[in-house]
Amino acid sequence: MRLRALVAIALIGLLAACGFQLRGEARLPAAMDRTWIAAADESSVFVRELGLLLEANGVERLETPAEDAATLRIDGQTLWRQPLSVSGQARVREYLLVFEVTWRLESAGGEVLIERDTLRLTRDYSFDENEILAAQREEEFLRDDLSRSMASRLLRRLEVLGDRDP
Repeated sequence: MRLRALVAIALIGLLAACGFQLRGEARLPAAMDRTWIAAADESSVFVRELGLLLEANGVERLETPAEDAATLRIDGQTLWRQPLSVSGQARVREYLLVFEVTWRLESAGGEVLIERDTLRLTRDYSFDENEILAAQREEEFLRDDLSRSMASRLLRRLEVLGDRDP
């Protein structure tokens, strides 16, 4: 029992020494205290995840626009697949999934806080035509993962503006 406690203390000490720390709450700009997400597809995994992340970080997410609320505009979200490698028999062996989001942030008064920006994430996966169902499920999983990762990435991008707040 004592050995376990010593090992746990040693591991905690090592983690602290290497600078590891949990991310914790995002430091978002005060202008985003109340925010409306303007997106063409509000039911996408990306927009739902982004809304949850904003709420988890103390942002009041509005269902409709308001004069006293910031607007996070999702101008476009595109997910596509392209061949990454091809076998000698001209059959695709790997695909690349690409998820791209174009967005901007406006204050309650309509002032542009963050100019239009585009974020892109990619994931690759192997494709075996003999196991097409497994490949489809893997692609589905990767699509959801890309959407969640993109929401986190956009939140980190918004933190840049929050770091500038006094």
